[in-house]
Amino acid sequence: MRNSALHSRLRYLRNAEAILALALPGALAWHWWRSGAAVDWALRLPPAVLVGLMLLQGAYYWHLKLVSMQSHEPLPAYFRPLYFSFRTAGLIALIGMTIWLAVMALRGASGVELAWAAAILAFAILEFANYFGLQLMHDTGADFDYLRRHRRLRRAALATDLGRRQGRT
Repeated sequence: MRNSALHSRLRYLRNAEAILALALPGALAWHWWRSGAAVDWALRLPPAVLVGLMLLQGAYYWHLKLVSMQSHEPLPAYFRPLYFSFRTAGLIALIGMTIWLAVMALRGASGVELAWAAAILAFAILEFANYFGLQLMHDTGADFDYLRRHRRLRRAALATDLGRRQGRT
């Protein structure tokens, strides 16, 4: 991929994730509010906010990657400690929210409320895996070619950068 195409791709990923970080929780909240049905905000909103926070982390990663590529400099020195912290905090939040939903189910929360919360939490889990594990998003020919050729998912870009020694991008 040429540098200009790569820069465009990184800008697209950064901007899309930044917009979705705000638009997705906002759209869900608007839909729930407009539905006229009773909504257990305390059950639905936390996983939606978690998804938004994870998308913001992704947007910031793509921004750092873009700046690094444009300047021909490595990712900043704070990148690894910051994203190791994000990974740890995200894992704790996902585990905590899963336990919290299980407790709410045992306490008799509405099935519809639990379904909404669990579906959004599942999306948060997939986002976490997409950033810190394996690349789940396949939206280019190169992504599909890799999948066909290797018959497996590739390691996520952020996970790859976290695994590199300081000073490389």
